[in-house]
Amino acid sequence: MGWNLEVAEAKGDYLTETDLWRYTQQFLMNATHTTTYKHMLMKALLECTTELNDSGVLTFRQISRHVTKMYWNLIVTNGLRQVNQIGKLSSVEKTMLAFQATHEIPLTWNFDRLPDEQQQQLIRNVNQFYKKYVYGSFYTAFGETIYSFNRKEEWVKLVPSYVVFFEKYKRVLMNVTNYQLAVFLEKYNTREVMEKILSKIEFVSARQSLDEFKQILLSHGHPVCFYCLKPLRQIHVDHFIPWSYIQNDVLWNFVLACPSCNTSKNNRMAKIDYLYALVERNHELRVAEQMKTYKEAKLIHLYDYAVQNGFEANWVPKK
Repeated sequence: MGWNLEVAEAKGDYLTETDLWRYTQQFLMNATHTTTYKHMLMKALLECTTELNDSGVLTFRQISRHVTKMYWNLIVTNGLRQVNQIGKLSSVEKTMLAFQATHEIPLTWNFDRLPDEQQQQLIRNVNQFYKKYVYGSFYTAFGETIYSFNRKEEWVKLVPSYVVFFEKYKRVLMNVTNYQLAVFLEKYNTREVMEKILSKIEFVSARQSLDEFKQILLSHGHPVCFYCLKPLRQIHVDHFIPWSYIQNDVLWNFVLACPSCNTSKNNRMAKIDYLYALVERNHELRVAEQMKTYKEAKLIHLYDYAVQNGFEANWVPKK
């Protein structure tokens, strides 16, 4: 069971890549019996690798922010049931739907549109549930190998080999997790709601607006395209390493681009020369609050891992 563990240490045995695949596949095959809690935590951990500090630690609140956003967008915005007991709602479903009804929030609103105060309240509610029931159960589902955790102090510490494994195979792991989640949801939702389900799940964490990042970047530099260096009349915010790999919105991966470059680059990566230009740019952003977990080596490693995940790094602006 493991759900009621207060403190746990990850097993210290040396883990080969074969071991990591075995534990992960066992988890994915057995993650969900009555709810989607473990699948959501898996997606959140894959997204959170960009937020790890030097010790590999994540706070429960960091993780809960991702989990809460995903649940709101699936349950409220897309109307998807999360539990396989007919006529019953999971605790997270009850929380989301009651909150939406109490505050009369339009069902079409993505999580990002909620006022910050309401977002924080939902995150606190979800955090309390995950803290009580999910972290220990998830720990045992991975054979007690994936992380150490402390419920009172509210943190998990990912095992370094899992961090590398998640980054090296992020696209595959995220795709498989999304598929397993879709298979589960298919059993308990109507055909109409399940339309384009994999797309809904894949982009459940994507932001509706990147204006916050645009304003920060504009305040720290000149309004020129990062790629072609032409003055910006229309301003786009581009994920330098594509969102479909990194699965998170972090300031150090954003650049300002003209519409032509942003559209042309699409889901590709720029040539390595632009990576080192971004490294230099990020030196100027170190004072920003959103740069706390940024490391130059992390950006370079993620660029390399994205290439290993199938993203070609050969794009250049049109002449």
